[in-house]
Amino acid sequence: MKKLSVIVAICTLAICSAVAQNNIEKETFVYSEIDGQELLLDKYVDNSIEYEGKRPVMIYVHGGGFATGSRINALQIKYNKHFAAKGFVSIAINYRLGLKDVEQPSPEIMTNAINVALEDLLTATAYIIEKADEWNIDTEKIMISGGSAGAITCLNAEYEICAERPLSKLVPEGFNYGGVISQAGCVMVKEKTLEWKKTPCPILFMHGDKDMQVPFESMEMMGTFTAGSNYLHKQFVERDFPHWLYVEEGADHIVALKPLQYNFGEIDTFIDRFVLNGEHAIVKTIWKDKEPGSMDKMFDIVPLYMIGWDKTDEEVEAGEQ
Repeated sequence: MKKLSVIVAICTLAICSAVAQNNIEKETFVYSEIDGQELLLDKYVDNSIEYEGKRPVMIYVHGGGFATGSRINALQIKYNKHFAAKGFVSIAINYRLGLKDVEQPSPEIMTNAINVALEDLLTATAYIIEKADEWNIDTEKIMISGGSAGAITCLNAEYEICAERPLSKLVPEGFNYGGVISQAGCVMVKEKTLEWKKTPCPILFMHGDKDMQVPFESMEMMGTFTAGSNYLHKQFVERDFPHWLYVEEGADHIVALKPLQYNFGEIDTFIDRFVLNGEHAIVKTIWKDKEPGSMDKMFDIVPLYMIGWDKTDEEVEAGEQ
């Protein structure tokens, strides 16, 4: 029965998106070579869409605990293609996995893993900016999105820029992202608190309030301060920073994955109003399901993610026919 429900879910998702995504072209580029690795990004564009003016950009940063994962996952690709179908340049990146093959990471190793991922995201961003004319992109509307480790990387990238920290020099002076979509993320620093020297771009914080893997609130452990979505929300309210906190009440870390399939309404609204139209607002939404989402039910909630590791959406759909 479970396998049947998975097939139905995949086929339904495929039918709903086939028309919108069948003109999307993918190209792969090497955006950096470091530590003996070629770091790749995939660019998705629908050139059949006559977008008025320069195209916004969405960069997706995968999760996986800084130990696993890649830009190639069937559900992640569906997520990227959603934005390409809206006329955006949609991009998925690989980055160095600083916790790969590490059994018990120390605080120093964890910090280094975040920093190398952060360095790679900012390097990829600089590469995309260099391609602005060739790819017809709006450098003021480059957005970043990610789940779990990807969300941590995205939020730390925005903080790096706004706190004027050293790695911010990897992107052009004066650059900031157009928006951040964080799916169960946090900011992690060695300091006791966060110091925003510049106003951050609009951020959509999505989080389960029972997340035990990435804290919803804040915590300090082994010399590292972790600021979760609700902590950041309170700080942003005090400083009148535009943002949207979307809380799934009772949900755990599954919110790192659910938005890849279920929350396009909220994400598209956030982009349209906060990023593209520049509205200055503070929004808090509480979503409560009768039965909260859980990582224990990943196969039921996000089946295409679970069976789609290292596979494209087309490969998975062809295999289920």
